[in-house]
Amino acid sequence: MACAIALLMRRIASEVCLIDQNLDKAAAEAEDIQHASMFLGCPLVTGTSDIYKIRDSSVVVIAACEKKPGEKLDVKNNVDVFKRIIPLIAKLAGKAVLLVVSQPIDVMSYVTWKLSKFPSHRVLGTGTLLDSCRLQDLVSQKLGVARKSISCVNIGAQGDTSVPIWSSVNVAGTRICDINPRMGQENDPEKWRDIAEAVNKTDAELNRRKDDKGPGCWALGFCTAEIIDAIIRNTKIVLPVSTYIHSRSHRTDKDVYMSVPCVLGREGVYAKMRQNLNDHEKAAVQRCADNIRAVLRECGIFCETEE
Repeated sequence: MACAIALLMRRIASEVCLIDQNLDKAAAEAEDIQHASMFLGCPLVTGTSDIYKIRDSSVVVIAACEKKPGEKLDVKNNVDVFKRIIPLIAKLAGKAVLLVVSQPIDVMSYVTWKLSKFPSHRVLGTGTLLDSCRLQDLVSQKLGVARKSISCVNIGAQGDTSVPIWSSVNVAGTRICDINPRMGQENDPEKWRDIAEAVNKTDAELNRRKDDKGPGCWALGFCTAEIIDAIIRNTKIVLPVSTYIHSRSHRTDKDVYMSVPCVLGREGVYAKMRQNLNDHEKAAVQRCADNIRAVLRECGIFCETEE
């Protein structure tokens, strides 16, 4: 629901359809929103359990298999669910951009790409956009500078293994590592690594504190809306999202879905931004790729890609 609310409040879409296997819940949520739709630009909001309602959609947000607080992530179950729904989604919305929010995002984005048989640029995940926003917020607090003045990014795998690119963090064009060359390293006197650890632990900490009250993540909903806005309005904004990475072009040795800064527009991912990483960052990104591929292999979904 956080994704739908964020999308509607930004008045991006004229029609939003909420699909859930629980018909009563989906219909009730949609009706509740529809009652005050005059304050949201009067969009058409519907709720259903009929997946055929996605026919001819421009963007399909896939948020199936939401994990309940305290529940262990069952990746194999998520893959089984995706095997049932993704081929049908691809058939009904053959020209849509598929945006994956389901955890683990990078793994499920790869699964969605394989099952949909869509070109990779039209299948993406929210990836490390949320991690990057959290990094920006904590760097802002540490420096006492407005968030918009800070440029920083996390890449790799979403969650507790995301990789902050300290070598590119800058304020108004001034790279902090030019002032503190040990930024983010173990012997960093300013202890920037503490921020990276805080970012990676945020999901678990928020879930513990919120328990079963409220949506799992409002911030993820806002990030999802930002990506959809880029697609619908063809803004060509650069955001870190989970996308298909092949070979050594992005510091990995095999194909995988992983987060890197991408140019986003009407067709999904238009281009991927190459980055100049230091040796430590390269190694961390490679570990992320290896971990993602290990999960895919365990689920039986992974296969080598020839080019």
